[in-house]
Amino acid sequence: MLVAVRVASATGLVDGLATDDPKALDASIAAIEHAPATTPDLADALFAAAHACEDKLADPGRALAIYTRLASDFPDAGIAIAAARRRDQLRAQIGNGAPEARLFAQLHVDAELLPSGEVARRADALAAAAWPGAPDVALWLAEYLRRSQQFADADARYAAVVARWPDSKQARAAARARAGNAIDARDWDRAEQLATALRTIEPSDDVIRAELLRAASRGRFRARVYTVSWLALVLALAALAASLVEAMVRGGPRRPPLRPPVEVAFLGPLAAVIVGASFTAHQSLAPAVLRISATGVILAWISGATLDLLRVRGRPVRARAVAHIVACTIGVLAAGYIAVTHDNLLDLLVETVRFGPDA
Repeated sequence: MLVAVRVASATGLVDGLATDDPKALDASIAAIEHAPATTPDLADALFAAAHACEDKLADPGRALAIYTRLASDFPDAGIAIAAARRRDQLRAQIGNGAPEARLFAQLHVDAELLPSGEVARRADALAAAAWPGAPDVALWLAEYLRRSQQFADADARYAAVVARWPDSKQARAAARARAGNAIDARDWDRAEQLATALRTIEPSDDVIRAELLRAASRGRFRARVYTVSWLALVLALAALAASLVEAMVRGGPRRPPLRPPVEVAFLGPLAAVIVGASFTAHQSLAPAVLRISATGVILAWISGATLDLLRVRGRPVRARAVAHIVACTIGVLAAGYIAVTHDNLLDLLVETVRFGPDA
């Protein structure tokens, strides 16, 4: 019973870090700092508290003290290596430039609330200052711009890191990230050029270069398939529309029946159920499922209306139906690839097929 109470208490301490109230957060961090050393999972709680000091309180000095204690008092904890690494980074940043370190920590906190131009202005000023953390600020700004999809500005910042601190670990990280930024920007030739030019210092550098080159090659291939898919979808729609126009022009009434064809009467409710289930079960997939389902219903409506019109006029439908099946299949497959690529879901689907869904 005592163990259960202690575990629950440790869990409660970490839960207190979720608040955005600075006073309540400070109290929660203090409670973790003063918790008995025998508290279960205290190492994880200290790591979370240090992160909160950086990300919410903009207090790198306090975070450094917690990381230092964690690495010293809990050397066998699973989180100890990460804590020691972050301790060394903060120690290098703070050095003699504690005011800049605090401003950088505050920028971390405010970045999501400020316009990107203001974030860049503040970060550029900190990167230009003479203090140990300047390379980290410059690299952080480049990554911030990359996440904001400002790829050209990110590329310029990565290049500046490499040029200003050529022998630093930040320069190596910037060179690798610059190639990844080109991949994100879908500039495949530039990505391959940057990846090929990466310096090899450690054996892992060859692995990173190879992965970047594979990613660029894979991206180029997917981009080509994406273009072909759009062409296939347009051609499928054009073929079905032409089939409908031909059926309308050749004898009898000039328009198809207004009622939905039987294909839509069957497919429509089924598509609605699938779309509804996707929004409930996996919202990231739902927009793609909606696009694919809508495309399938539209194609089925055009096809069914055409075949109904042919039947009314006593014209043969078997060959036309086979052609419509082929066109609809091509259209739906093309729409599926377009949808998952547009929403960046292709890698997620590949991983799901390979390893199964997450529990």
